[in-house]
Amino acid sequence: MTDAKQLLWCWVSSGFQVLVPKRRGYGFLRVPYGHHHDAALDAIGALVSVDVFGLDGALFFECAGSVFHGAPAVREAFAAKVVPALERHYGLSALEISPDEFWQLHPLERAE
Repeated sequence: MTDAKQLLWCWVSSGFQVLVPKRRGYGFLRVPYGHHHDAALDAIGALVSVDVFGLDGALFFECAGSVFHGAPAVREAFAAKVVPALERHYGLSALEISPDEFWQLHPLERAE
């Protein structure tokens, strides 16, 4: 991984999750999609017909079991729609990480 700010994504906890870096400082947003409506994030969710949440340390795309537990090609097709849209929205590149890396970096897991 590099020191450059990147969106970090993976398949974990029955969904597609994305760690969103803070604009200033280091680390990731604890609430990447809170109580204020974000039409762009909702539009990205609509691309793949899922709801998007983000109160618990990561953007969470709530996928059906047929996607999360489906064939790799199904998950790849999902990511191929979502990742470029997120990159455009945030103006950052994205990188797939492992579930272990996700939990090591997750802002709520790292909280003392």
